[in-house]
Amino acid sequence: MKLLSFTVNGKASYGVLTDAGIVDLGSRLGDVAPDLKALLASGIEQAEEFASVGVDYQLADVELLPVIPNPEDIWVVGMNTFSHMEEVNKIGIEKPQFPTLIHRGAKTLVASGDTMEIAKAESFPDYEGEIALIIGKSCRNVSADEALDYVAGYSCFNDGSGRHYQMTSTQMTAGKNGYRSGAFGPCMATTDSIKLEDLEVSTKVNGEDRQRMKLDDLIFSFGELVAFISEFTWLAPGDVIVTGSPSGVGVFQGKKLEAGDKVEITAPGIGTLTNNMVDQE
Repeated sequence: MKLLSFTVNGKASYGVLTDAGIVDLGSRLGDVAPDLKALLASGIEQAEEFASVGVDYQLADVELLPVIPNPEDIWVVGMNTFSHMEEVNKIGIEKPQFPTLIHRGAKTLVASGDTMEIAKAESFPDYEGEIALIIGKSCRNVSADEALDYVAGYSCFNDGSGRHYQMTSTQMTAGKNGYRSGAFGPCMATTDSIKLEDLEVSTKVNGEDRQRMKLDDLIFSFGELVAFISEFTWLAPGDVIVTGSPSGVGVFQGKKLEAGDKVEITAPGIGTLTNNMVDQE
């Protein structure tokens, strides 16, 4: 099952995406769950009974929102692939012993089909195509083996990076929190609809292949990431973990993003996250 958030006629809602179109869950479950994050908290199984009813809209009728428009926490995992570590080793960075975490704010997010912004003072805007985990149930101190029981689904994420701002501090926070710098979508594929052994993510810029990754490239697995974060804090329904980007980022190819560039991040079973770059006004 695929779930998404959207606006239609100026009203925010969410629904099930089928081959025929969108089933509006907000109009059916809004009293119990006003948005997708609330649906995850109250029980995603409520959506299943409506998955086969007649559709309410076509994709062309709605404006997509980030899959979870209002996550409480977005945890970005840096340097979490073996292939990317080969790139960063060239500048003297060693493989981390524990996950490297950066916290993103919700106002950095845009949806598929929306534009991503290049800040005026940013000299090297960059892309990072990744898989995002969406938490479905609250958890604390879970083991890596049981961690995926608390994940509701997977989505595509462009962890847009301002390399200039990233290098202004050892913390990398500024470079990962540019306004409208993170794209999230187009939908969430529930865990029961995805075979992890087949899951991969690829990135194109203006139609040119830049990145491709299978999950065996991850240094810390999905389960290990959930387990590690749950050691020091609660994970709650709607929280997002952005799991790591493979080799092929622009900064190591000398290919920065510019206004007008089109970035596409694809994962089979989820879809394609598409965004155009624009300069800050």
